[in-house]
Order: sequence, then C-alpha cells, then structure tokens
Amino acid sequence: MRSVAAVPTAAITATVEAQDVGTWFQGALGELFATVAGQGLRETGPAGGVYADELFTLHRGSATVFVPCNGPVRPLGRVEPLHVPAAELAVIEHCGPPSEVDRAYGALAAYVSRHALAVDGPLREYYLVGGRQTPDSTLWRTEVCWPVFRAGGPDQRPLSDSDAACTTPRC
Repeated sequence: MRSVAAVPTAAITATVEAQDVGTWFQGALGELFATVAGQGLRETGPAGGVYADELFTLHRGSATVFVPCNGPVRPLGRVEPLHVPAAELAVIEHCGPPSEVDRAYGALAAYVSRHALAVDGPLREYYLVGGRQTPDSTLWRTEVCWPVFRAGGPDQRPLSDSDAACTTPRC
C-alpha cells in the first residue's frame, strides 16, 4: 500500500486501442523525454502511465503517459502539462518484459478484490527500469498500481509472495 503525492508532469494523453498500446506508448515516451530535455527541464521521478478501466475491459480507452519534471512544461506537439493527482494505491512490482505484465495485474486484482479495497479510478504504472536503462527486457521493472480505499487496520497488509500468482522471479 502506498500514498503518492500529486506531481507536475509533461504528459501525452490519447484514446487508444488495446492492441496499439505498446507502439503508442514507445512513441509517446520518446516524445516526452525529448520535450522535457529540449525545454531544459529535469526529470524528478520515474515515468508513469495512467490507464482508464475501459482500455482493459473494452479494449479501447484513455491512456496517459507522463514524465515528472521540475518546471512548467510548454505545450508542444502532443505534449501538455498535467498535474497527476495524489492517490492511495495498492502496488505490486513486475520484473520483466511488458508482454508478461498481465500476471502482475492479475495478482494485484485478486488481492484488491479479496480485501474489498477497490475504488473507481484509473490504474497506474511507474516505469522504474526500462529501455533507457538497459536493452535487456528481463531486467525491466514496472510498478503496477490499483486505486484503493485505505482505512488501515490488520486486513491491509502488504502484498506478499503468497498473494502473487505470478511466476516472475524477484528482481
């Protein structure tokens, strides 16, 4: 479980088809990194994404990719400034290529459902290690985050190995 603060970012948002998310994501992320650097801004955290439920349930929906940065972003091309809101999140780390992230989503969904924690809101991802750091996708690390109601108490323990149905080895 984690509370995340609101953060100013450079972002690209679009309605995308589920089968096109990977290609769209790579292009958007490259454009964001180039724009942040080109505007003389400094990245202040890992890139992330915010994804509407419809993208998973209807295979088409809103997707936003963002890069937190230290100053005002001037709109350019598809890049816009965006204040990503604070949130309470259940978090699991996925180690490996994006093609296998569905296991982490499944384990996290089961945990959130089992503990009756889910609230309406988009899912998030944070890209801790990716293609910019290493071409070896088996070393990539993504935090998958589910919005939750966090009341505290004994039922809200961290997601453990026994909760995960995933066979991805720990990083």
